[in-house]
Amino acid sequence: RWVLRQESLGYAPSHSQLRACVEAILQQQGDNKPLGKHWTTRFIKRHSKLSTKLGKRQEAARFDGFTPKAVNWYFDIRENEYGWIKPENTVNVDEGGIMAGFGLDNLIIGSSDPKKKALLKGVQSRTWTSFIEAITATGRALKPGIIFKGKELQKQWFLNEFELIADWHYITSPNGWTDNHIALEWLKDVYLPQTEPRDASDARLIILDGHGIHAQDEWMATCFLNNVYCCYLPAHCSHGLQPLDNGIFNVIKGAYRKELQMLASLTDSAPVDKVNFIRAYAKARE
Repeated sequence: RWVLRQESLGYAPSHSQLRACVEAILQQQGDNKPLGKHWTTRFIKRHSKLSTKLGKRQEAARFDGFTPKAVNWYFDIRENEYGWIKPENTVNVDEGGIMAGFGLDNLIIGSSDPKKKALLKGVQSRTWTSFIEAITATGRALKPGIIFKGKELQKQWFLNEFELIADWHYITSPNGWTDNHIALEWLKDVYLPQTEPRDASDARLIILDGHGIHAQDEWMATCFLNNVYCCYLPAHCSHGLQPLDNGIFNVIKGAYRKELQMLASLTDSAPVDKVNFIRAYAKARE
């Protein structure tokens, strides 16, 4: 049933993903033996409704860009395939990034000579910081995941005044972007505990971009074990179909830049560090 439902959402699991799901179940039961080489083939033969389809692993990828065909395909899925999942159990997730340290250009008063250019003093750090935001279909926001560029978190990055937002999920990566490990950690430590249904038998749905890190074997196995289905947006359509990217992210980024510019003008600060980023981003999320 899980295989067929996942296929109806545009992403049928691969052989390796199916094996990962079954092995995860066995490990929960204390059986750590790997499945046999031909287990998947025999499993498919035992279930007449299943078959191997070459090239059909991610149906959404067949669309090239933001076209009427891609949009219609996606909304047909929304209306027909996962309406049975409750809105409070449906979550849209997306990742964005901010070049920490850049404020907005402002109007200033100066010479009427157009040849004289005025330069604004402002923070000029070019540290890239990513954030993972997720919101349920009922409008409840999960705590954000903040991905700093670095090797490990340092306590001095956080001040006492940030205790109110200390339940954010902080992590580092070499380049400030998410990766397989970070995506899986966010799934386990943020998404699953914060979206646990009141009725344990209810399924959950997560709507996200079809990025490879969101389709790794362990990601799919974790979703399977927790009755979570994944609906991936068609390729190259995020700018038109991703609700977070279209609305909320743009507003947050604009508010963040304004807060950052104000912070720089008030404190005469050096390039923005991680503490100042948290301060400005927290204010922007309000």
